[in-house]
Amino acid sequence: MKQDQHIIVCAESPQAAEKLLEVARPLAQKLRKGIVLLSCAQGAESWIQSYGVPYASLHGDWRTVIQGLPTALGGILALALVDHSAPRTSITHPKTLLREFRDCKIAYLCIPAFNSQVSTFNFQHCVLTLTHRREGKEKLLWASYLARFLQSRITIAHPNYRDADLRMRWTNNMRFVDKIFSPLGIQYSTAILSRATRVDQTALDELQPNILVARATDTRDRDLFDWFSPSAELQLLSHPSHTPILLLNPRDDLYILCD
Repeated sequence: MKQDQHIIVCAESPQAAEKLLEVARPLAQKLRKGIVLLSCAQGAESWIQSYGVPYASLHGDWRTVIQGLPTALGGILALALVDHSAPRTSITHPKTLLREFRDCKIAYLCIPAFNSQVSTFNFQHCVLTLTHRREGKEKLLWASYLARFLQSRITIAHPNYRDADLRMRWTNNMRFVDKIFSPLGIQYSTAILSRATRVDQTALDELQPNILVARATDTRDRDLFDWFSPSAELQLLSHPSHTPILLLNPRDDLYILCD
């Protein structure tokens, strides 16, 4: 059967390709999507064709190629490896990865190189945070995909709001969750976080999920102090739990699954 939507495996070395394909193959089977192995690394032609999946070895910078994933390759999800020991020139270095994927129009799943559980495809417990702020619909939609196709158990984590106005806003956001989840028969649980700041990082600390769905920082919301401190997503990729992070960029034209 011809596939018109694909999971894009972004690898710059054979080692990265092997690690990522361990995740991509069962993921593609469950999501009923194809796989494209992609590399912009010099010399990739010598190894990229040996994995039994469609591939593209392109000459150009990663950032430009990543921007074209949904239109050029039919990408709906990208996979990338995170390796803190990699040099800054490598796309697997967390700072470089976030820079290259900053304008990505599809979701990208960041797989820690040192997570020994990734190869078992253990994404049973999915966590996402929901606060009083306006949340992207795509974040909830991706959680619903994980529940429907991967049978992930969904936990929605939130601060313990004592202010009546903030709690009302959060309640309205939860009504939106029910509007999306209820028609699909998706069950979820909620969990109260001990801190109201850095909620995604707090969720990793306290709930220990197998996968976290997070929204990348909107640069328009950053103040001067934020520019001189590590971004929230960089802290997530640096978390000692080595949890896979599914990141969504704040865009008006974000591509999602058609199912």
